[in-house]
Amino acid sequence: MALTSDQIHQLAQSLWQAEQTRQPADLPSALHPELDEADAYRIAAAKLQLRNRKSTGYKLGYTSAAMRLQMNISSPNYGVLTEDQLVRGSELPYDELIHPLVEPEIAIRLNEGLPPAARHDRNSILAARPEFMLAIEVCDTRYPTYRFKAVDNIADNSSAARYVLGTPIAIDPDTDLADLGVELWIDDELKDQGVGANALDDPLLAVAWLANRLGQENKCIQAGDVVLTGGLTKGYLVQRGQRVANKSAGLEAAAVRFV
Repeated sequence: MALTSDQIHQLAQSLWQAEQTRQPADLPSALHPELDEADAYRIAAAKLQLRNRKSTGYKLGYTSAAMRLQMNISSPNYGVLTEDQLVRGSELPYDELIHPLVEPEIAIRLNEGLPPAARHDRNSILAARPEFMLAIEVCDTRYPTYRFKAVDNIADNSSAARYVLGTPIAIDPDTDLADLGVELWIDDELKDQGVGANALDDPLLAVAWLANRLGQENKCIQAGDVVLTGGLTKGYLVQRGQRVANKSAGLEAAAVRFV
């Protein structure tokens, strides 16, 4: 049975309050065991309305096998990015978050929008004149721990919190993002390594997955939208004072320090 509008609003309000106060909320699935994916996205949309900030794109969750295994989640999902989540500068206040977790990613920005009705593939994404950037996603679940069901994660906007972007680079048909290697550094320690293929075999295919998933809701990726295509390694918790960098040979790193 679908949740009522009042229940959707109450759950969204609880998650929004948790984000603002940094006091974790109860799991929606514990309060409503019947919660399904459709209602979870309704909760996320209601929370987005409470946030009342301009959308800047989307984030994909669990596009890599490593992240699905780490979080015991079987399939990808998506959340919405907003303008206040973009980290401008080299520092991020640690106290703005509850338990920040970082992932190295490849971000894609489209210079042309995608129609919602078409069946998208790598070629249609290339036709939208994309560019890519090294990125760091800073996740932050609004629950007590990173133990939750897939529907809880969707309701919480896929744990979207902050994101860091590197320098944009144009993509052409010969660009091979699947083989692009990245390294996640925390301070002076190499924590993990991944490749673009960890994001649904190719970050451009991850964008195509998103475009097709949004099309089911008659939505589309707009020109200028940024898409975080998913963590290329496991996620790692960070502490105040640590510097996180996503590095790739020959490219300028994306980096941020938690202060």
